[in-house]
Amino acid sequence: MNISRFDQDNYADFELLSSEDLALFRQIKYNKSELVYAQNIKFIILKSGHAKLSYISGINEFIINFISKGSIVLVDKDSVLEFLSYSEIMELNLCDIKELFENEKFSMAMVNSLIRTTIMTRQIVADIVFGSLESRIVSFLHNLADEQHMMVRDKKLVEIPFSIATLSNLLGAQRQSVSTIFNKLIKTGKLIKYGKSSYIIS
Repeated sequence: MNISRFDQDNYADFELLSSEDLALFRQIKYNKSELVYAQNIKFIILKSGHAKLSYISGINEFIINFISKGSIVLVDKDSVLEFLSYSEIMELNLCDIKELFENEKFSMAMVNSLIRTTIMTRQIVADIVFGSLESRIVSFLHNLADEQHMMVRDKKLVEIPFSIATLSNLLGAQRQSVSTIFNKLIKTGKLIKYGKSSYIIS
């Protein structure tokens, strides 16, 4: 079972939460580029907007996944949530979440989100430990293309909506190494440029 880092399970039915449930959350608005850190674990639902969740170690960043409306995430002292657009969130400290377990549909949404995160983390570890950087780049581009559902002449078309630096942070690799292999894929014809930021996967 493969899970994309761009396609998280969403919890959109906020009407299932009673007024008492909603009162447990802090509702906060953030502008683009603002950050959320946490000394203790925070449980966050993105009500609107887009963000990225990253693991931070010193000056190094590893992007765990991109999230959108309805995504459920946990933020702790080793991670940071960066908003990519104006966003609204519902925030709850983990110690207070037990009061929501009586809401069956909400509880299942949370459990499913944690299961998906566990599977995704296992995939990331397997890629980093067992895959060469070139195979990881190719696999990542295939997964992104599958998410985007675009084809040209019966071949996958992938649009890369971020820089090589961001791609490096997604792959846990040095920017220069990713750039070198990316250019190699173009030179060998495995990637064919198709517009400003799109490529045909050959």
